[in-house]
Amino acid sequence: MKIVLIGNGVSSERVLSELFKREDVEATLIKGEEYGPYPRPRLPEYVKGSIDSSVFKQDKLSSFISKGLSVMNSMAERIDGKNKCVILDDGRAVPYDSLIIATGARSNRLALPNSGLPVYSLRTLEDAEKIISSLEGVSHPVVIGAGLLGLELASAIKERTGKRVAVVEGASQLLPKQLDERGAAFFESLLEKKGLDIVKGSYPKEYSTSAVVLEDGRSLDADIVFESVGIRANKEMAEASGIECERAIVIDEKAMTSLEDVYAVGDASSYKGFSPGLVYYALETARVAALNACGGSETLKFNPPSASIEASGIPAYSLGDIRNAASVESKETEERYEALYADENGILVGAVAVGSRANMMKAQRGIGKPLDMSLLDF
Repeated sequence: MKIVLIGNGVSSERVLSELFKREDVEATLIKGEEYGPYPRPRLPEYVKGSIDSSVFKQDKLSSFISKGLSVMNSMAERIDGKNKCVILDDGRAVPYDSLIIATGARSNRLALPNSGLPVYSLRTLEDAEKIISSLEGVSHPVVIGAGLLGLELASAIKERTGKRVAVVEGASQLLPKQLDERGAAFFESLLEKKGLDIVKGSYPKEYSTSAVVLEDGRSLDADIVFESVGIRANKEMAEASGIECERAIVIDEKAMTSLEDVYAVGDASSYKGFSPGLVYYALETARVAALNACGGSETLKFNPPSASIEASGIPAYSLGDIRNAASVESKETEERYEALYADENGILVGAVAVGSRANMMKAQRGIGKPLDMSLLDF
């Protein structure tokens, strides 16, 4: 069976791991020019200076090549579904029995008026190197977007420059998808002590020569801006090949696209409108696509949503469903906040913690079981 994989990110690595558990697979990776795969979530650590670039330059393909993987450095230009082949930018055609698209995503950028402020985003190692070079001599760095990556990047910039960093968040609280209102406020107070100035409740309107101007009229001094406002799926090749796309490549419960025997995974894909840009989604779509590409009949199974966060040395986590719970129990000290969420039957359905991850594994094991108040014993 000939399986072709397009793309060279974390989800591709998971696909290859699954494929080479079998002995009857003939696999080809069309990886383009980018090396990898490498751990993108660790890029803020590189910006901070706590790790060096060798972390991102490890050869992770050699073990698969030794098992028979063929690697092509060309770019995939389009998919010929009728003849079941991938057309490369040099005109060659690569036949497949099953095809997996793992083209990933790129940073989203805001189309705002800009009178001269330098603007960067963080998605690749090259981005990180540009950011590091840009930080020398800055006085007023501003990060747009207080999601997981935005907070980690802001923390890294603070550590590297020693300057306070303003972080703009359009929502009324930090991390509204991950933290409850009290946990978010507690997290914000700790971040403020660490040198981050959280500016909530308004979106940027324009970048002047020396400020970020918000829609509500506030103005933040700025000599450099870093946008962390989500991702944009690399779906253009799939779209041009007639595959159904929305914000990303649409997949079904088997990770298959609208084109027979063609699958999509990771940040390039969207399942029921869901494309979170998170590692757990990438790994699960990759697992299911790889098994089904080999003739299996797996379906996507996502565990209850979870997030593990650390910014400015402050750990936090969120587990399960904290929005639809019937009751909540919480405890707070000067440096730590934890809350347990239960349904109407007293079953633990979610948990939030800021300041410590000591109870995270116990809380994970407790989801779906009767609420255990000993989890708040600290």
